Amino acid sequence: MVSMAVCEMCGKFGQLVTADVEGVPLQVCGGCSKYGQVRHKGMALGQQVRRFSAPVQEVAEHAVRGDFAFLLRREREKRKLTQEEFAKLLQEKESMLASWEHGTIKPLVDVARRLEKILGISLVVKEDFEDVKIEKSGKKEELTLGDFVKVRKR
Repeated sequence: MVSMAVCEMCGKFGQLVTADVEGVPLQVCGGCSKYGQVRHKGMALGQQVRRFSAPVQEVAEHAVRGDFAFLLRREREKRKLTQEEFAKLLQEKESMLASWEHGTIKPLVDVARRLEKILGISLVVKEDFEDVKIEKSGKKEELTLGDFVKVRKR
């Protein structure tokens, strides 16, 4: 299956192929396909492509917990699994799991929701926002971005 989109490994635009990289199916460019095993045949015609972006509304109201790294590592150690085994269970790359456990990267909300279902733990919390009223200065009748700002409560 070949498509025009963004490579899930390097971010380049172009023709993509599906390849199993560290046991995880990814949409990758020709350069990144060497890091995995390319799937040529036997793919379902209606196979869904993994998307990493979450709906805008969900991103605005929900966020990944601050102690995500601790919770993920605790779940792995509770199950007595190596990072490699745990990554395969979660259908993620081992390097991504390591980054999550070290706290250098947090997953997007939709990925954290998928992990919640697999692990049976809560990883996403609702964020509280407060509206800020901004009075317009000057005689302009036009609205600016500042007129629509929502500020996070701390």
